[in-house]
Amino acid sequence: MGQSHVARFSNYKRRFPLLGGARGGFGFAVLLGALLTTFAVSPTRAAAPARPNIVFILLDNVGQEWFGCYGSEEKCTPNIDRLARTGVRVEHCYTPPVCGPSRIVLLSGRYLLRSGFTMHHDAALYSGGGFDPKREITFARPFRDAGYATGIAGKWQINNLYDEPDVLKRHGFDEQLVWPGSIDSNRVGAAAMEKFRALVRAEAHEELAVLNRNIESRYWDPVLLRNGKRETHPGKFGPDLLQSFALEFLQRHRGGPFLLYYPMVLTHGKSFVEPVVPTPLNLSTNRPHHEMFADMVRYADKLVGELVVELERLGLRDNTLVFIASDNGTEKEMTARRNGREVRGGLYTLTEAGGDVVLLANSPKLIPGGRTAPLADFSDVLPTLCDLAGIAPPKNVTLDGRSLAPFLRGEPGAKPPREWIFNQYASVRVVRDTRFKLYSDGRLFDANADPDEQHDLAASGEPAAVAARERLGRVLQSLPPDSPPPFVLRSLSGFKLRAEQRAAAPR
Repeated sequence: MGQSHVARFSNYKRRFPLLGGARGGFGFAVLLGALLTTFAVSPTRAAAPARPNIVFILLDNVGQEWFGCYGSEEKCTPNIDRLARTGVRVEHCYTPPVCGPSRIVLLSGRYLLRSGFTMHHDAALYSGGGFDPKREITFARPFRDAGYATGIAGKWQINNLYDEPDVLKRHGFDEQLVWPGSIDSNRVGAAAMEKFRALVRAEAHEELAVLNRNIESRYWDPVLLRNGKRETHPGKFGPDLLQSFALEFLQRHRGGPFLLYYPMVLTHGKSFVEPVVPTPLNLSTNRPHHEMFADMVRYADKLVGELVVELERLGLRDNTLVFIASDNGTEKEMTARRNGREVRGGLYTLTEAGGDVVLLANSPKLIPGGRTAPLADFSDVLPTLCDLAGIAPPKNVTLDGRSLAPFLRGEPGAKPPREWIFNQYASVRVVRDTRFKLYSDGRLFDANADPDEQHDLAASGEPAAVAARERLGRVLQSLPPDSPPPFVLRSLSGFKLRAEQRAAAPR
């Protein structure tokens, strides 16, 4: 505990003898009063810890099968694996299996059944409405309101940033460098843009898939918006520019506290029909897609490693919580070896490969490492971040998430809060526990023994399966019906589904 106050005063008298005795009695009394005030106040000040910084990194379109910490044999993620070993890794984390809906659950802490975004809505490409800050509150807003510096670097997609130029600030992000993700007006003429808009109105998904090749680049020669101002960067690699912004954000706000949301553009393909791009690791394009995609994963991991090194250089590592997640499964074209078997990407599917994603947390001083949590879903992120920072979560909205903070902090007796996790895409819902997985249409699988879902246990009389069907069925029955979408949801998958429904309708 150090020296007592009396011992400290004696030291001061020995070091400054003129303060003692008759001549120095008054001076010593003055100093004594000042020291008493100082010592009376300082313990209170010392007891108030600095608010933690938060960096949340989200990788795009890459499933667990590519991460060594989840059993991958592809050897692509040494930096992320190190964070998993020294932090807390969630074994099973559910999120909707495509970009837009996944981000909405992550940012809002609410299931899709509440927001109405039950299908993909690519607002950046097709407009028609976006993620409305009057209806939904992102995790950035309570942090900004609590005095945090807030920034975003990367991909947003759930608003058209040209239609709503101030929407990121209204969502709580004061500093921004983002890929807009719209058709590049500089690459196409007015006639092509008008044709594109007509095809969107007609929901002509096949023709739109071709025209989407003209999307603004997120990789080579990227188009970015810096605090609302459009920039083009000939000859540059987009992930490097976004990384520079992220590192500069850390440097600008090293006095803290800050929240950096870093939704990387890696490892999504160049466009809907172009699944890979060359990276500075290897510029050759005449290579198998599997090899090029592995390079994209390695480059994302390299950027993560550089960011952690910068936190250490700035002296911020001990008081910064670093989260790593992926937004959904990999493109179905890609396969990877995981735990001795070949796993095909599950993008757009509620299979384990599509919706069971990476989530881990690391902080050398704040999160005791070397542990796992069995279950979480993306709705848990908002309440967890708020709890870790001592910030009240948003009021007057229904949150579905549960805070992992007590478990992450290693509080005595704290256990992970989840007995089940939930997922949804379109009208299909699914809930799982640490073993079994039940679909809203009645299908039941042993998700651990049968991750490819080849053996439906819906009619099984096995006692464990029967109990799981009843237990998980009660969870599904307890959830409310879907809220209507705030507008017609526009995406290639949505256009295709509605076309199939129209074709199947009786005439």
